[in-house]
Amino acid sequence: MVDAITEFVVGKIGNYLIEEASMFMAVKEDLEELKTELTCIHGYLKDVEAREREDEVSKEWSKLVLDFAYDVEDVLDTYHLKLEERSQRRGLRRLTNKIGRKMDAYSVVDDIKILKRRILDITRKRETYGIGGLKEPQGGGNTSSLRVRQLRRARSVDQEEVVVGLEDDAKILLEKLLDYEEKNRFIISIFGMGGLGKTALARKLYNSRDVKERFEYRAWTYVSQEYKTGDILMRIIRSLGMTSGEELEKIRKFADEELEVYLHGLLEGKKYLVVVDDIWEREAWESLKRALPCNHEGSRVIITTRIKAVAEGVDGRFYAHKLRFLTFEESWELFEQRAFRNIQRKDEDLLKTGKEMVQKCRGLPLCIVVLAGLLSRKTPSEWNDVCNSLWRRLKDDSIHVAPIVFDLSFKELRHESKLCFLYLSIFPEDYEIDLEKLIRLLVAEGFIQGDEEMMMEDVARYYIEELIDRSLLEAVRRERGKVMSCRIHDLLRDVAIKKSKELNFVNVYNDHVAQHSSTTCRREVVHHQFKRYPSEKCKNKRMRSFLNFGKLEFLVGFDVETLKLLRVLDLRRLRFPLKINGDLIHLRYLGIDGYSFSDRAAIISKLRFLQTLEAYSGYPIEETIDLRKLTSLRHVIGKFAGELLIGDAANLQTLRFISSDSWNKLKPELLINLRDLEIYGDYDKDFDRRVSVSWASLTKLRSLRVLKLYYLRLESEEAVRSTDVISPSLESVTLEGITFEEDTMPFLQKMPRLEDLILIGCNYSGGKMSVSEQGFGRLRKLQIFIYIDELQIEEEAMPNLIELKIASREVKKLIIPNRLRACMSYES
Repeated sequence: MVDAITEFVVGKIGNYLIEEASMFMAVKEDLEELKTELTCIHGYLKDVEAREREDEVSKEWSKLVLDFAYDVEDVLDTYHLKLEERSQRRGLRRLTNKIGRKMDAYSVVDDIKILKRRILDITRKRETYGIGGLKEPQGGGNTSSLRVRQLRRARSVDQEEVVVGLEDDAKILLEKLLDYEEKNRFIISIFGMGGLGKTALARKLYNSRDVKERFEYRAWTYVSQEYKTGDILMRIIRSLGMTSGEELEKIRKFADEELEVYLHGLLEGKKYLVVVDDIWEREAWESLKRALPCNHEGSRVIITTRIKAVAEGVDGRFYAHKLRFLTFEESWELFEQRAFRNIQRKDEDLLKTGKEMVQKCRGLPLCIVVLAGLLSRKTPSEWNDVCNSLWRRLKDDSIHVAPIVFDLSFKELRHESKLCFLYLSIFPEDYEIDLEKLIRLLVAEGFIQGDEEMMMEDVARYYIEELIDRSLLEAVRRERGKVMSCRIHDLLRDVAIKKSKELNFVNVYNDHVAQHSSTTCRREVVHHQFKRYPSEKCKNKRMRSFLNFGKLEFLVGFDVETLKLLRVLDLRRLRFPLKINGDLIHLRYLGIDGYSFSDRAAIISKLRFLQTLEAYSGYPIEETIDLRKLTSLRHVIGKFAGELLIGDAANLQTLRFISSDSWNKLKPELLINLRDLEIYGDYDKDFDRRVSVSWASLTKLRSLRVLKLYYLRLESEEAVRSTDVISPSLESVTLEGITFEEDTMPFLQKMPRLEDLILIGCNYSGGKMSVSEQGFGRLRKLQIFIYIDELQIEEEAMPNLIELKIASREVKKLIIPNRLRACMSYES
């Protein structure tokens, strides 16, 4: 594991030597020497960690290397900080810069001399105790592009989840769900040990076409071992999709009892399905059941749990279903689907080796898919090596193979993927992880290196998809063939937490105690109540990241002035006066609520090297936000009702939401990398009084993939309409509350890559919309919720459409090919 940290630090030294060459000129030779020594030690670490069992001497030596690597990072980041602070001084203080720089240079030279003595001592200890055998470091230079190309070849694209061995279980439970005789609320409990596939089975049922047609109101929530009733209720309310953003922000402040009443009111008189995933205590169900009406509409609740007493402890009418282990034949079928993707010829010896390993998995699906993911990237000759490694680690049949398989799979990862996996330990148990947010965090942490061929975000996505491909991470939601959210199984999360603790990588605080008590941990995470977070931790000068996943709290203050090396600061759900007097020059990610603290505009404008600003809130930010000096910005997310000033935005990829007034003042041709854009107008104004936005300004965004426009007038100029191809990179368009002067279909169907088109509540007086025979060649999803007299789709149009949703009361006449009626559904 330590090799992931050392390789990261070696890369960081290299980046400083290249990108900040002038700053580090005085210590260039010393740094290059340190880099060389650390690279060599990294080779020995790889050998140590390849062993089945590390001896105590090797463990202690690895810890010395870990501490050394972290100290190198601290020295470099601190020196960089001092030089940047001096460069920003004005007036008389600037006169002292020359002397100050010399003092800083002498100081860092002394620090590096100490580091050099330490690394020589580490090398001597390795030689004295005969630790490791040198492995040649792999080729120099930036290899991220090569690695990603290898990933792209190995990765299976948009692989659908296949539930093997649970077909009979799914059939039995589906009959229970759709039983028309049962009019009362009925509970289905699925129970069994971790890794058997309880959640996968529940999700298969939840996403069943028959279930979607039967239950108009569906919701999914998770509980886990450490839960808050209010959080569970809020997840159900959000999942139902019946509550506006403003209303959600208001009810977040409700007490648990008020949320119960609110949810009960939403579901009263409705036929609903609620899935409650991963319950550990009967008390958790007792808290929930009051909010779920016992009506006579035929509603259903699905519960998953590891504990039989919980499954059978629900009151009312219920059915408890125990999941079994897979048979060997089912295990082999599951294994074959994943393990042989890159192997053309399967000889008898390979099959024999595979079956021996599958037999040891004892029918546990999670263990089987992780093993298959590991072997799918191995050549046939390497399968025997994995098999032999398993046998050496297994002392006897009493030891379950799953933890060993998980560990082997982790050790096989490249260092960037190891860091990605370890970073998953920041998220609460059963948490549905927004993939784009995870990518932004990984980039901000400095774990990802891009180059002239690929953006860092694309590289990060491929590393995450490698984890999914290896079954170390589960894809939950996909859009347009891309994974949009994911979840880590709690057994694998335990592995990530254990390894993060050993590396002093992440420290998580919950309601009870920290997972470990280090005072120098690099990343601090709060999962429940911030007020229980020890105050002395706020003074940890080595801290690189602070993230809060806890409940809404009002605090006296949180002083980040001492946390000069912070790269990630996520303060959402915390309300307090924030003090930032100087520059946090290392800060790359700032997450706040729209009203987390006062004077936010002035604070944000100081963060010159910020890459991501996420200002989530149900309420808009009214003041002017000046981002013109923040030239490194890559993602700006928030509801900016006031003026949003953007300068050099060549790096900007995400911009949402920006007001139509602010958008019209920008120069779109400068946004050369913008991929995701959301513009909103004024909901309260009449259609004819809303601000206009021209399509011409949008067609200048050559990299744009996702476009969402709300409550504004859309002008499509003749020059744009006459163009054969419009917005060639656009994949998804959502138009809500937009005023059209004419039928937009002939215009929109000129977008060659468009896959999703959603029209909601738009104002169009033309009466008829038509799609020509050659229209929308790639479109997969079409939703129309606007008043029109007629929708006509020609016979050859939309050859790839798989989802068509139409408002039953708003489209009066429908002329479409019969093949499209099979994928059509009406929404009331």
